[in-house]
Amino acid sequence: MFKMKKLFFTIILSIFLLNSSKVFAKRELDLFSPKRETPSAVLIDSMSRPDVFGKSNNLTRSAGSFNVAIGEPLYLKGIITDSFGVPIEGAIVKIWQTNSTGEYHSLLEDGSDLIDPNFLMSGESVSDNLGKYGFLTIFPGFYKDRAPHINIIITHKDFGQIETEVYFESHPRNLEDPHYLSYEEKDRNMIISKVVYVNRENHEEGKIATFNITMEGIHQYKGF
Repeated sequence: MFKMKKLFFTIILSIFLLNSSKVFAKRELDLFSPKRETPSAVLIDSMSRPDVFGKSNNLTRSAGSFNVAIGEPLYLKGIITDSFGVPIEGAIVKIWQTNSTGEYHSLLEDGSDLIDPNFLMSGESVSDNLGKYGFLTIFPGFYKDRAPHINIIITHKDFGQIETEVYFESHPRNLEDPHYLSYEEKDRNMIISKVVYVNRENHEEGKIATFNITMEGIHQYKGF
């Protein structure tokens, strides 16, 4: 009986050690396998890009105004890291997008009735020491055959620049958008943001879209 118990525990221990070694091996592989850089936009919508970007990370109201933009509130946030997942501080993030009716203000004539006077259309955020950036905006409207998306440019003095697009998880128009479909499938997964409601019981509070960004390269540490 004692030999049987000993054999049983030996088998259990062997299985545990085998599984543990696989887990550690995977962690070690992940540690020494750099992440792919967030893909750049295949087709850049340069016509709509504003000549001057707003400096605020709140696109829903003008400075000093009590009125807010028309549309569903959207909190766009994420973490910017290098190839090995180390947070990047000081990355400048610029975005521009359509208003709630799917119009770029930059493509409209001054005084157009399609302009939302309380929507800024573009803005800027700078990543903090944890690599975090964030914006308060509205869910973008769609136009023509495009899915709702946000144009985004990330710039850092040591890691260069990425200009890409942010799409929204499970949106039905994604698979009808020729721009989105022009990406390879592995890249599509990297330009999709995870979307949840701020409050599941009150959808009027808006949504949170999480879009993490990987910039190619690693931090250069000073020697002393």
